Amino acid sequence: MKFYKTTIHFQNSSSSMTLHVPAILFKAWPVLRVFVVVGLVLLAVQLATTTVYEGLLDHVISDRSRLNKDLSQIEGTLDYLSGTSAEFLKDEQRLHSKFGLPVPEAESRELATGGNIAPDTALLRKSSPVFEKMSMVRETAKRLQGKLDNNNASFSSLTRYIDQNHAMWRYVPSISPTSGRYASAFGPRIHPVTGEVGKMHQGVDIANDRWTPIYASADGVVEVAQLSSSFGNFVTLNHGNGISTRYGHMQMYLVQPGQFVHRYQIIGYMGNTGRSVGPHLHYEVWVHNSPVNPLAYMLPGDHSVD
Repeated sequence: MKFYKTTIHFQNSSSSMTLHVPAILFKAWPVLRVFVVVGLVLLAVQLATTTVYEGLLDHVISDRSRLNKDLSQIEGTLDYLSGTSAEFLKDEQRLHSKFGLPVPEAESRELATGGNIAPDTALLRKSSPVFEKMSMVRETAKRLQGKLDNNNASFSSLTRYIDQNHAMWRYVPSISPTSGRYASAFGPRIHPVTGEVGKMHQGVDIANDRWTPIYASADGVVEVAQLSSSFGNFVTLNHGNGISTRYGHMQMYLVQPGQFVHRYQIIGYMGNTGRSVGPHLHYEVWVHNSPVNPLAYMLPGDHSVD
């Protein structure tokens, strides 16, 4: 093997050292230098990769912590909404019961969710608590959305039903047509003018001062507005569905036949016209061409079926 002789002199000393280096080392030096450079580059890449990885890992852990916190807050919100949905159902049940409708059961609002889960999804759920919690939150949200959709649909149907009934109730007499004292009840009596015994009194008499306002007891159309020999100034309102009301002995009426009137609208004033012994209103309620006791169509106080 061929060697190169190399002498090394030490600074500030007379000593020296002679080395015999194989010639092959000088020939391989360019290759070794390449390996050294590549190694240094790889080391720098590894250090940079490790630094970036640790930074990304910290960022991911921080994001996961924030996501877990957000999911916990969402769970709390969903629990609150679930409780609110339960209260909606109770209100809905009360309304259905009030209007004589079938009462919805809580079980009917519990919707099934889920189904077959793919193996990779199941593995991911088990390996990631955050993903598992997110899946549970998603399923809870779906169930809650279904409950709220059902509640909304039911309330919409109930609202339509109430609106339809309200439109009908507006035409049902339900208030006292005037204020005052009840001077004569519905049923047989001695007629105060003719003295006839057992004469059927087809309404009630409400006495008060002359010019006391008289109101329509429900929406309807004026069928009669005229002077009668028995009832003086006399008005009949047709409320539809076979119901009508009659108002007699008015001092003055303010409506005309064919006119539409609303409940609480003043249709005239109390007087003493016709066959009467004092200022009062004679009030009748007829159902399917038969007189009925008007007191059955008067709610207490200022209430009405509105």
